[in-house]
Amino acid sequence: MSIDFPCSHCQKTVRVPDGTEGKKTKCPSCQQVQVIPDNSSFGSSPAPTPPPEQPAKDDSIWNDLNTESQPAASPASNPFGDAPDPYGAPQDNPYSSPTSSTNYTHQPVSRAEARSKLMGPAIGVMLSNGLGLLLLIVWAVATIVEIQNQGELKDTPEIVGASIALFLMFGLPFMLSLLTIVAMIRAIYVRNYILVMTGFILALTPFAGGCGCFLGLFFGIWGIVIMNDDSVKAAFRQP
Repeated sequence: MSIDFPCSHCQKTVRVPDGTEGKKTKCPSCQQVQVIPDNSSFGSSPAPTPPPEQPAKDDSIWNDLNTESQPAASPASNPFGDAPDPYGAPQDNPYSSPTSSTNYTHQPVSRAEARSKLMGPAIGVMLSNGLGLLLLIVWAVATIVEIQNQGELKDTPEIVGASIALFLMFGLPFMLSLLTIVAMIRAIYVRNYILVMTGFILALTPFAGGCGCFLGLFFGIWGIVIMNDDSVKAAFRQP
């Protein structure tokens, strides 16, 4: 055991053997003579401080992994809108298709472009209905003349029945043919979408155009396909 005490002059530690309390000794550094203090006031050399406890090896590795796995927060003025989405697709993907990288918006055509698309089927339906309308008029006139020449209609009920039959056979197709022609005129002006679509549908039936419906069948289907185009629909909604 030894006694360690600070020098009263240079404050350096002086070490002397145990049992020399009260005796004089000289500081080896500054040669200052001083009395060795009692062991009760200056005890033996303090026990060395144990080194700080190191964390377990597994814990330190886990902490390192957690530290590396956490991405550095990117500076952003708005923490909810400016920060990148960690679960979203990469912003610059060289393998993405052009349609997926840009938002596709269907641009409506102008009224002139829609008119150029509808001009073909509209004129075709008008010609076929006009031809069928002429044939229908000739057929109606011939039927009426034949009935009058035969003189079979003498009673009022017979006359009324014949009139209804003639109206259903010739009058109704005649009015529907006129409606179809008016609808095709509106198609050329790109106005009244419902009326134009009705005209193309009537062109498929024998009630409009009479015998001309066989020729107008192709133009009616063509017109319906064009009318279902979104850009053409948008052109009809233009002021």
